[in-house]
Amino acid sequence: MSIQDLAEQSAIYSKGHLSNVERGLVRPNVQTLKQIAEGLGVLPLDLLNFQADARQKLIEATRDLPPRKVAELLRTARGIATRRA
Repeated sequence: MSIQDLAEQSAIYSKGHLSNVERGLVRPNVQTLKQIAEGLGVLPLDLLNFQADARQKLIEATRDLPPRKVAELLRTARGIATRRA
């Protein structure tokens, strides 16, 4: 996808601003990150640079789960955390 395409898809319309974001010359605000993510068809979290640690792997593994399953996993995780404390 070109900068021009992304500018149109994300409704930012400024190729220069997107180029500056890409090169790290400006710090985009949350709204801009959300628009870029929508233009790319990804979640805003996907735009942030994380190491592939266990927490990131958990996020990736649960991304497509239905809300009911996510809630179930959250209850399980809270139970584990409570037992460790």
